[in-house]
Amino acid sequence: MQLDKIIIALRKRTSWEAMDLGVILMRKLWPVLFFPWLILMSIVLLFVITTELQGHMYFAIIFMWWIKPVYESLILHVLSRGIFGEYVTTADIYTSLGAWLKPGVLNSIFISRFSLSRSFNLSVQQLEGLSGSERKSRLQALHRSSNSHSMVATIIGLLFELLFVLTLYIVIVYIAPETSTDLVNSIIESPDEQVFWFIIASVIYALTLFVLEPFYVAAGFMLYLNRRTQLEGWDIELEFRKIAQRIHSPHQQMLKEAPDV
Repeated sequence: MQLDKIIIALRKRTSWEAMDLGVILMRKLWPVLFFPWLILMSIVLLFVITTELQGHMYFAIIFMWWIKPVYESLILHVLSRGIFGEYVTTADIYTSLGAWLKPGVLNSIFISRFSLSRSFNLSVQQLEGLSGSERKSRLQALHRSSNSHSMVATIIGLLFELLFVLTLYIVIVYIAPETSTDLVNSIIESPDEQVFWFIIASVIYALTLFVLEPFYVAAGFMLYLNRRTQLEGWDIELEFRKIAQRIHSPHQQMLKEAPDV
């Protein structure tokens, strides 16, 4: 890990400060993430709408929610490189799909899907490549002071999602008040029209995920980095490197300026 290239100031932070820093980091790296994230969400939304048109409405919208760990793996891949100044391109992201999608994704989707610490745990699975008893021991060590905050981050993320979805629906009702009545009537009297409303719901939820999910992943990622800084003394290591570099530089300059014998 090239700590000298990291774009944030390494120091021990509280968990709340770390989550705030994650939001700031995501704002900085949003231009890097935008196109690959848009491509992935567009593909998923297209699949969901196609499935709903075939009559599998509930399966489609549950599928969009269930595969959140896939979205998070892509976002984490971009963040984990961007924080060290490596701004990957869209082509690079999708040509290395196996590298960021394979590690831990099955565990995230099926075993720990309902874990409230998912954004924190994903970093251990994907970036450290641990599994089995090694992963369990590693998570126990990292969770000793950050578990409750990673759970709070998930709860806050869910509340923001709910608020965002409701806000978008209220905007639709405000623009076209008759839609709320049409929605109730279509569900009760005309099941065939449910497809249209499920498509609207899918688009609203996809937009919600597109805006909010990166910030949730970034918060969990910074909690993970902050915990590693606390345990492994990254900030101290980086300071020693800087001191060694300052000491080494004058000697190098003296050697260059010394006359040839």
